[in-house]
Amino acid sequence: LYTRALPGADSPGCRPVWMYPSYARITGFDETHTKFASKYSLYLYREQGVDRIPEESPDREFKLDGVPVLFIPGNAGSYRQARSVASESANLYFDEYTHEWSHLNPTARNLDVFTADFNEDFTAFHGRTMLDQAEYLNEAVKFILDLYAVTPNPPKSVIVVGHSMGGVVSRIMVSLPNFLPESINTIITLASPHAAAPLTFDGDLLRIYSAVDRFWYDGYHSNSSIATSRLSNLSLISITGGLLDSTLPADYTTLGYLVPPTNGFTVYTTGIPLVWTPIDHLAIVWCSQLRRKLARVLLEIVDVNLPSRTLSLPRRMSVFKQHLLTGFEDYASQDSIAQTGEHNINIKLDRQQIEILGAGGAGLKLYGKDKPDSSESKMSLFQIPKKDGENFEFSLLSSAPLSPWDPSNPNLSILLCSNVPNGDHREGVDDFTSENTNETLQLSCVDIHQDARIVPRSNSDSNSLMDSSFDGEKSPFHAFKLSAKILSKYDLILIAAQKQNKDEDFFIVGDVFKTEELEYKLGTNMFTLFARGGAELSLPSDRPLAVNLNIPGAWSSILAYHLKVRYPKDGPASEATPFRSFIRQWIEDPYESKWHLNVEDNSDLSIVMHGVAPFVPFKLKHQSLNIELWSSKIEGDSPMEITIRIDFVKSLRLLVLRYRLAIVAGCVLIVLLVMLIQVKIYANTSRYPNFMHALGLLNSGKSLLIILAVLVLLNPLMNFGSIQLFMNLIDPVVLRDSNEINLSLHKDFKINSFYLGLEEIWLWPIGIVLYLMALFLVFTSYQVLILINNRQVGSISKLAQVWSRRRIIMIALLLLAIPVYAPYQFVYIACFIIQIITAVKLLLKSNGSSDANVFNYQMTILMLMLWILPVNVPILIVFAHNIAVNWRTPFSSHHNFLSIIPIFFLIERNSVMKKLPKFSNGVVTIRWFMVYFIFYCIVYGIRHTFWIHHLFNVMSCLLLRIYYENEVDEE
Repeated sequence: LYTRALPGADSPGCRPVWMYPSYARITGFDETHTKFASKYSLYLYREQGVDRIPEESPDREFKLDGVPVLFIPGNAGSYRQARSVASESANLYFDEYTHEWSHLNPTARNLDVFTADFNEDFTAFHGRTMLDQAEYLNEAVKFILDLYAVTPNPPKSVIVVGHSMGGVVSRIMVSLPNFLPESINTIITLASPHAAAPLTFDGDLLRIYSAVDRFWYDGYHSNSSIATSRLSNLSLISITGGLLDSTLPADYTTLGYLVPPTNGFTVYTTGIPLVWTPIDHLAIVWCSQLRRKLARVLLEIVDVNLPSRTLSLPRRMSVFKQHLLTGFEDYASQDSIAQTGEHNINIKLDRQQIEILGAGGAGLKLYGKDKPDSSESKMSLFQIPKKDGENFEFSLLSSAPLSPWDPSNPNLSILLCSNVPNGDHREGVDDFTSENTNETLQLSCVDIHQDARIVPRSNSDSNSLMDSSFDGEKSPFHAFKLSAKILSKYDLILIAAQKQNKDEDFFIVGDVFKTEELEYKLGTNMFTLFARGGAELSLPSDRPLAVNLNIPGAWSSILAYHLKVRYPKDGPASEATPFRSFIRQWIEDPYESKWHLNVEDNSDLSIVMHGVAPFVPFKLKHQSLNIELWSSKIEGDSPMEITIRIDFVKSLRLLVLRYRLAIVAGCVLIVLLVMLIQVKIYANTSRYPNFMHALGLLNSGKSLLIILAVLVLLNPLMNFGSIQLFMNLIDPVVLRDSNEINLSLHKDFKINSFYLGLEEIWLWPIGIVLYLMALFLVFTSYQVLILINNRQVGSISKLAQVWSRRRIIMIALLLLAIPVYAPYQFVYIACFIIQIITAVKLLLKSNGSSDANVFNYQMTILMLMLWILPVNVPILIVFAHNIAVNWRTPFSSHHNFLSIIPIFFLIERNSVMKKLPKFSNGVVTIRWFMVYFIFYCIVYGIRHTFWIHHLFNVMSCLLLRIYYENEVDEE
């Protein structure tokens, strides 16, 4: 189910790319500039045969004349990933921007793309590594800007493009003390987890996230002098690939409360014009359609005449909105010509020669296949009604691009006009009257052809979104949607179109309708979709060209929906319609749009959205799913029925990424519950039951009912604000880091970081599903451990002999390594191996109930350590990677001696244990602590997974205390 190919709007559609890369290492950026130069490197990308080789000045320094751009790779990423966008921008600039006839940005300049080589560091695993990279890059930015010192009007800032964790590193850079003020004013991130850390196994990583979030929030929402001065002119755009990203949930890429709309936004690639495809985590750096769009955006925001080398913040944001959003969003339309343009076109028309259209009805219809006799242009006027309390909106769809107004040949143009009183004489009037004109109409107009929005082609000759995207075989459609707010400023909409068009597929259709006739609600709330099996709606046959269906109950990111469109009678014949009906599925903030084509042929649609997601901040007044249906109206058309329901099977797919971290906490939870039962039985009977017997007791009778009741009730309970506040106050992680609670309780945003992080109280079955998955994994892992112990007895026995002979020396070496060189996770791995050896030794000599007690106890400790192992392995991977790249300095973090000593001595004592100590003296303490441990795993375990290790460390202290007290009693 998880690996199955996705259909329709969520199917992959990236085209392959070609380039001729070369990389010049910047050797001058050495250890005299930063201590990290021995580990990291800086390169300059050059496209072979296109980019100029930098000239050398007399003092043998490079002379660069482009605009500096810095690419930051992500977790285990390569500096070579910069080649795709860098190559496209070089080709695009020298092919299109250097000609005198070019109408593109006249202040553009070629880009000098620098890229950092981090030796494929694991930044998602280790917070200190992120800080090292950010510190290194701040020094690299200073060095890069120094390379331009010999050029006239040298740049003072660089543009930053970050992939994955590289985008998070770019945000950290701005918050560090060695950041050069105003050295970064534009950041574009690709699939970067801004809203939440993708892994929660490192406490330093989470603390860095909360500290950087606090810095960015203060920079835009308070009077923090440092943060505000650094961020006020900085724009941040987060681009994400959507559902195809199987590395991290796309919900994590939202900017949420961090960045206001004036400075940035989050957009999904499925809605970016001419891209229109979801993209996986790695392909987002090379996808042909996206790299073309990014290269264009980068060149359009450049102003080589300014020291910043970019346009002002408002103009930058206008470029981003124009190129990256669909244009139908209210946020994007703020910069439209219809909103801001001046009346600069004066027209005089013969009223008898124009078609007057009103609101409602058939509207404008002009098809190329009609072949009229006249080749003259046809003038059509929509009158915008001016009635109190009524609002009207305009929609238009064309198969051909609209042209600038040309009075000598108005081919396909659109203008918004206001009436001018007759007799009001103006200069420069485009006069379309004649001697035979009896009645004239004078207008003052604005040409809005540039406000046309590109939409994918939906017709019998286009089978997928790729057909009309960049480099597609078919041309896309062009559309307008003008809101009531815009239309209120004008009296008329003038459309000029050539009557005779050589293209038989040509069409242009449009209409004006009341706003209330354009908006429908499908269902009422989520309960409707759950309890009643969905919601349905019937659209009339005389429906508008574009209608919007709002679905109030559809706002969850972890639910998939099934949308069915059907005609009760025979639907319109495909040859009779100028285009096939299509759907824009959309929400705002984050800006996600998806296009579903040929609805008549594909009436069963799979709908997946990114709205309110677990553990991610969201607006209290969040938006629900919208379905914008574009359909043609022909004579004899039938009503259209639309049904939506929850697709529970496909929803299971959405749980994998969002709850993969729950596996660790869930398995530790089950092992602790088993141990709690074992300790209780042992305290009462002096018999320590084996793991599988206790697991059976846990999942039968009263125990199982209690577990299921808790899993069901916790979901609604964790939605109460007062309970969330209390849970924050008793969380040791929050007590150590106040930034987290401050942002969790923001007045305009909400984040549920507890249990499953759900706002949907009806989704309580998810807790039970995750419990059953964890139960299966615990059962399987125990059987595997027993099998390994039985199969590998000989090999493990040899290790046991080595441990016995050199025990003192190995203990000393392990303990000395922690504060000096290695992270304490290294010692945890050693403890885990020792515990395996201890279990095998007991398996070999088990010959009585006393030995059975010890063996069962040791196996339970081994199971607990096994499922805490994933918390420690990532840091160990980073440690091993540093050794592999010859980074010889001591590991930069995790040298806390106290974080491992109790566990180490517990395992060491277990290795020489001959008899299981009585739990009579400390049984109450250990049982209550285990209850708290269980509570922490279920409530906080998913987002604060790293703390599970420290709780086990405390538990080891309590067990050591029982060992000690038992020895004293025996003496």
